[in-house]
Formats: sequence, structure tokens, C-alpha cells
Amino acid sequence: MKVILLERINRLGHLGDVVEVRPGYGRNFLVPKGKAVVANPRNLEDFAQRKAALEQAELERLQAAQKRAAALADVVVKIALQAGEDGRLFGSVGLHDIGGALAALGHVVAHSEIRLPDGPIKRVGEFSARVRLHPEVELDVAVLVERA
Repeated sequence: MKVILLERINRLGHLGDVVEVRPGYGRNFLVPKGKAVVANPRNLEDFAQRKAALEQAELERLQAAQKRAAALADVVVKIALQAGEDGRLFGSVGLHDIGGALAALGHVVAHSEIRLPDGPIKRVGEFSARVRLHPEVELDVAVLVERA
């Protein structure tokens, strides 16, 4: 299935690219989320007319993400949980916990924007969580897990 991308998507393409994707990915994700339209002559013509407006909207999204990244640059998230004598947590720290702690600090970050490269945190210590605010804007946020 060929689609026209309406925004930049990692590992797929940039705004305006006509790419071949699997039909399910196009029908069930890209088109309903407004990230792409089916590549047919009518949509190609419509895209050519809307290209400047879409590029401006993409630029505004990038600038907003860069502004959010600047605000998050020096943030240290502190989470206190009960842990055993050996430093293992009774439970774990996941995406929702980090997102909630960031929200408590005044930074709105969706849990879908947070990545934990090694999975949930299960020990006391200092870790980093990757926050992807835009396909071109990523940063690491320090997560300090302490014993409560």
C-alpha cells in the first residue's frame, strides 16, 4: 500500500514522501492517526496544495519539542520506593511512574514518549530514561531511585 506521509516518521520517511507500507500498518495506524493519506492522484494533488501549511505545522511541532527539551535538560526525577537490604525494589519503576514524577515537577510528558532501554528499573540507584519528544528531538533524563 502506498501512502503520502503528512509528517516525519522515524525509519519510514519525511513529510511528503510517498512510501510503500504494509496494508495493515497504513489502514490501522498511519491513516487513522492523520500521519499519512493513501497515495492516489486526488490526494497527491491535494497534498501539493497543502504542502506549505503542513511544513509550517511540522516546523512548529519541532520548535515546541525543542522548547520542551530545553526545559527538561537538567531535570532529575527522584522516586522513593521500598527496597530490600540488597537494593532490590519491592516492585519496579516503569514508564508511568517516571511520567507521573515528571508531571509532579511540572513537565507534561506522555508515557509513550519515555523509553527505558533496559526495561523497568528494579534496583536502587541512578538510571537514565530516554525521552523522545519528536523524531528529531531526544534527550536523556536522570532517574534517581531511592529507598523509602
